[in-house]
Amino acid sequence: MLVTNFDAPTGGVQKNSRLLLKELGKRGVGTFACARNYYGLPADELVDETQIHRSPVWGSSLAVNGILYLIDTFLWLVKNRKRYDVVHCQQMFGPAMAAAVASFLVRKPIIVRVTTVGDLGEVKHIRQMPLSRIRIQLIRRVSKWVALTQEMANELTTLNIPRDRIKIIYNSTEIPIDTAFDNEAKTSLIKEIRLTHEKTGVFLGRLSEEKNLDVLIEAWKSVMEKYPDARLLLIGGGGDFRNVETALRKQVENLGLSSNVHFLGHVANAKDYVLASDVFVLPSRSEGMSNALVEALACGAAIVATDIPANSEICENGINSLLIPVGDSVALSRAIIRLFDTPELARRLAAQARAKAEQELTVDKMVCAYLDVYREAIATE
Repeated sequence: MLVTNFDAPTGGVQKNSRLLLKELGKRGVGTFACARNYYGLPADELVDETQIHRSPVWGSSLAVNGILYLIDTFLWLVKNRKRYDVVHCQQMFGPAMAAAVASFLVRKPIIVRVTTVGDLGEVKHIRQMPLSRIRIQLIRRVSKWVALTQEMANELTTLNIPRDRIKIIYNSTEIPIDTAFDNEAKTSLIKEIRLTHEKTGVFLGRLSEEKNLDVLIEAWKSVMEKYPDARLLLIGGGGDFRNVETALRKQVENLGLSSNVHFLGHVANAKDYVLASDVFVLPSRSEGMSNALVEALACGAAIVATDIPANSEICENGINSLLIPVGDSVALSRAIIRLFDTPELARRLAAQARAKAEQELTVDKMVCAYLDVYREAIATE
């Protein structure tokens, strides 16, 4: 597996990479990973039965570190070519470029997983990058593509990638034993993580621009007109890209919501907060496929999310969630209040959310799908 940042504690790509490698190992697949050494860790290390190789990082220049990763990973792939059968790339940029260049010397099938779409997506980005024509020619050497959604698959075809080379594989998560509407479990978790019994909403993810958290904070002001003690938990950090945490904290202060809106940062037990809350909210204007949303479905949470393709592919309005227009703080506050007002509706949606996760979003289903793609690619190659 080629993944530029493997070691970050948060992030959808990192979470998926660690989960997939761990589960492949359980099924008897030997696994390696080539990443960048952002955190001063050993250059070579065994982590959960995966041999990790980390390329050096010098300074903060994306260009310099991109070249270092390309060269170092190319050399690793050539030197160790007898030890692996498939090269799995997490994202279209550095990982896919390194694999494509190495493929001139090493005939191994390449699988590339795409994680973003639209204005922030990899397809648009690769067209705007330096040497874009060469990059697009190089990705012709990819054997199979994995998209998270139908929207993403359609976008890949605009690069003249044949549709039969693209497989849609949803993100997945471990299904917890408890559910968000198990009163006994909720009471226990509220006590354990020191929440109150007031109405509680939770957001889980990066505090980045595309998440539209300013809209959620504005909506929470309206929620508090009916539920003055209602609390909103924002779980996650701002991250390295499009970080708006400072602006959000200022907005909360200006609106006088500091007692009700809480920035919790990264927490190790994020699912416990979803299980202990009354509603999970995802107000994003752009997503690949949100790992947080998948986890909320698995927790059997009452969900309010924006009606964008990445969300509506796994969420059905009025069936397992409430979907609202992007950027509409009024619709968002009304949906949250509706779930607070009608526990029977929240419970019904939550039960269907859990059923969706159990049917389509399990770890076993995801890993088996990847193994099928690997086998197909090996047979074709």
